[in-house]
Amino acid sequence: MQLSESKAILFNKLYERDVCIRCILRIFKITEISTYRDTQQFIQLLFDVGKMIGNENKLVEEYDFLFYKRKAAIQECDVQPQTCHSSLKDQFIKNPFHTFDKINKCVICHGILQCLDDQKFIALLVDEIQQKQYSYEAFKFQVKTPIGCQIRQQIIVNQCISEIGQNDPIYEYISTPNFATDIKICVKWIMCCLLSESLKVPSDPNDDRFQICLNFENIGDDVKQFEQFKQKIQEIDDETWEEKITKKLKMNDPQLKAETHNRLLQKKNQQSQPFLPTQNNLEKICKLNKTQIQQFKIVNVNYAVKLEVTTSYQNIFIKGNYIKLGRFISQTPWIIDGNRIYEESIEDLVSSEACKIFKPSSVKFHSGGREDIDVRMLGNGRPFAIELVDPHQGLQNQSQEILNQIESQINSQHIVKVTPLSFTDASIFGDLKNSETNKVKAYCCVVECKNVVNVDLIQQANQIKDLIIKQKTPIRVLHRRTQMIRDKIIHSLQINQINDKWLLVYVLSSAGTYIKEFIHSDLDRTVPNLCSILQNECDIYQLDVIKLYEKIDENVIINFKSLNNECGSHI
Repeated sequence: MQLSESKAILFNKLYERDVCIRCILRIFKITEISTYRDTQQFIQLLFDVGKMIGNENKLVEEYDFLFYKRKAAIQECDVQPQTCHSSLKDQFIKNPFHTFDKINKCVICHGILQCLDDQKFIALLVDEIQQKQYSYEAFKFQVKTPIGCQIRQQIIVNQCISEIGQNDPIYEYISTPNFATDIKICVKWIMCCLLSESLKVPSDPNDDRFQICLNFENIGDDVKQFEQFKQKIQEIDDETWEEKITKKLKMNDPQLKAETHNRLLQKKNQQSQPFLPTQNNLEKICKLNKTQIQQFKIVNVNYAVKLEVTTSYQNIFIKGNYIKLGRFISQTPWIIDGNRIYEESIEDLVSSEACKIFKPSSVKFHSGGREDIDVRMLGNGRPFAIELVDPHQGLQNQSQEILNQIESQINSQHIVKVTPLSFTDASIFGDLKNSETNKVKAYCCVVECKNVVNVDLIQQANQIKDLIIKQKTPIRVLHRRTQMIRDKIIHSLQINQINDKWLLVYVLSSAGTYIKEFIHSDLDRTVPNLCSILQNECDIYQLDVIKLYEKIDENVIINFKSLNNECGSHI
């Protein structure tokens, strides 16, 4: 760090106010990483600053005094602080929270930058990460810091510069809100190398697969620091609103009365609500000028900083098509009043083997629509994807060989089968949504008629093409679906007689058609319907989805008409 007299004077002022050396380096926007890491240079830096202000031993003696004071306070542990006024008395309060409780904590960073390179602290972090048993070859390091740090920095820098009482260009730069290097960046500079050495893998900011996040919090101090700005910010908001109203008065704005009423309600609510440490409020405070900022003081750091360590591996997506061969198995676990109705679901059968291998924190099942619990899904199957959330063993298992193993295990049972599985990404959601809303679907129904069926009406029904039907929300789903009328299309019908009253009905329809209601009319809530087409009372006994098509065309119609030869004997 190249020192000038102006910098040395400000350095001394900040140091006297219990600002740690690393925060002072940030404020001067020092970007040499080694300067933050090499704590042995701090003594020389303090000596150089003291020399420039006319007392070369002053800052060094203060540093030594604080070191011995710290050492006496932590004799019961083997922590050896190496940075300015730091000690690490209580490393653990409750997993996964670490607590920093220090003598002479930095008034800006709450002491965060003072103990990051403490060997015992690093050992605790590494142990916590390794206990989670992730498999990874690099990590991305993320940091969150208390939101009030920026305000504290702005206040104390302006106060120190005001006390110096000199006009210097460097002071103008330093006093601007966003001039200093961000605390989060400094934490990364200090810790990335230390964690890499301990974990024996590199830190890669471009590799999003495995992430380690340190979330530093000091809610108590942040709330106190923000609360003192409440009245000032409200005054500024009122002035802004008055300017807006004055402008609208001149324009005779008809909405002025309503806006005035809303503003009064808003002001009443603001007076009863605390001024919370949020990003929105921080932006308002940062807009204050130097004169306004100087009215406020630093709130003493009274609360210990909490650190939550979180780790996560990038979600893994596996896609395929499932074929449901059995009836009375739900797509996802069916739970009513806390009780599981059926032992197994398609989600369970499809995802269980992948969970054993990848060891995710949880799993999510996504599909292109769903069939009723008593309906089979045959033919080319229904597209689906399983999302393995935070897989602990994701690195070494992302191979086709593993997918073949999962597929073989699923297909060894007789209820659900899957077509070839493959890895995908979050873009699969668009494909599944398209399948749910746009694909054309073929169904096969076993239907009983009350009276003997008219053969001529069957022949007429088999000639139907693109029949538009109107469906009110079915009675059976009214408790969970909005009451409305939906237009759907019956592209084609193929009705084959089993006997005088029983039919095998193939239906080719647009996505989202309620087929059961089309057959039995749902008390005439679906019109037209098979009952009206055959002029007979019809009821459905069995329903299967037998094929999904990308879109309707003549080739689809031809293929649909031949489905009875393809799968009629298996119904």
